[in-house]
Amino acid sequence: MGDDDYQAKLAIVGLGGAGSNLINRMYNGGIKSATTIALNTDAKHLNMIGAHKKILMGREITHGLGAGGFPEVGMKCADASKKEIQDALNGYDLVFLAAGMGGGTGGGSIPLVAQMAREQGSLVVAFVTYPFSLERSRKLKADWGLEQLVKNADTTVVIANDKVLGYAPNLPMEKALELIDNVAINAVKGIADTIMLPSLINLDFADVRAVMRDAGTAVINLGGGTGPDKVQKAITSTVQHPLLDIEAEGGKSALVHVTGSASLTIEEATMVGSGVTEMLDERANVIFGSRLSPELTDQIKVMSVITGVKAKLGSSPVRLSSAANSSDNRWLDAIEAL
Repeated sequence: MGDDDYQAKLAIVGLGGAGSNLINRMYNGGIKSATTIALNTDAKHLNMIGAHKKILMGREITHGLGAGGFPEVGMKCADASKKEIQDALNGYDLVFLAAGMGGGTGGGSIPLVAQMAREQGSLVVAFVTYPFSLERSRKLKADWGLEQLVKNADTTVVIANDKVLGYAPNLPMEKALELIDNVAINAVKGIADTIMLPSLINLDFADVRAVMRDAGTAVINLGGGTGPDKVQKAITSTVQHPLLDIEAEGGKSALVHVTGSASLTIEEATMVGSGVTEMLDERANVIFGSRLSPELTDQIKVMSVITGVKAKLGSSPVRLSSAANSSDNRWLDAIEAL
């Protein structure tokens, strides 16, 4: 029996246009820790995507022309391709799902695909984006999709577009959308790499399962720091930049991932972990991992996922605070392209 027989098997599944774009970037970036799978109803878009596996869902329903923004069509297409999807998901211990909520294919299919993966015994962690406040009809669709998704995924991490751009309001549109993608990419890749690759402080699959099994809605926080006081900068920028309006007091567990240069010490990494989870109950289950990244120079990047929170969706656009303004550059550094 080889070493691979003792390793967890991970898959990252992108659904719809936004989810498939994320998969394309991860595949082209050479991700080694997980299998990438793209699911879409738009044949033309799917043909442009790089992935280890690709499935055109509901080809007899939409004829490869997309779901037209109707989530019920996306769900029907996933159901029509159920056997093909189940075969693609078979054998994975942890399945990450990624989609933009509020559209047709991604928001409509992700609840059903989550159900399929869980029925096969996988831990299912969904990363989804929530529409901008001005997208009124998309928000209604997103609310419907999220209600279905949280019933079927173990953990649903919601990234509010308003929140991300509230911290960086002056970016060009293309850069802004790339920034939103980077949040999910860094989170998924950070968790996957720390499970599968040698690390300063290892996370194993059992750790992730302990935090994320049946955990409900979660919030992700990202931050970073450089220079002599990089530890405190990393803590401050992380806790000041939650990507969803929540009631944090309900948080029952957290997964914290710290990435640093070759000079990062265990003491510095654990100080960051303690600082970004200080607001949680002292009985909260905190799982911590850390990796060294050769391309970082005197820099720390932090990702924390707090589970079991109560989300406040559909609120008015985020207003900038002085704290957010003062640390914009450090926060943006933390979610630069991989």
